[in-house]
Amino acid sequence: MLSFIYQLFRDYQLINEIRPNALFISPAHLAVLQAELETHPNPDKIRQYLGMEVIVRSHLSHPKVCWLQSATRKAG
Repeated sequence: MLSFIYQLFRDYQLINEIRPNALFISPAHLAVLQAELETHPNPDKIRQYLGMEVIVRSHLSHPKVCWLQSATRKAG
């Protein structure tokens, strides 16, 4: 999951020439990410580790990254 998110991050940055600061992720994918990052089990620690706001949405079938103005203050 982490490598998938890094690929999303890289692709977004290459296309948009801006670093994404928000990760939209489903609860199931978040659980997989938390298992991969066992030293960062809670979403706040994952946010700090990734440098992106983590936004959980149950309707997502795949994680997505984007840049949100409202997330710039939180994710830094």
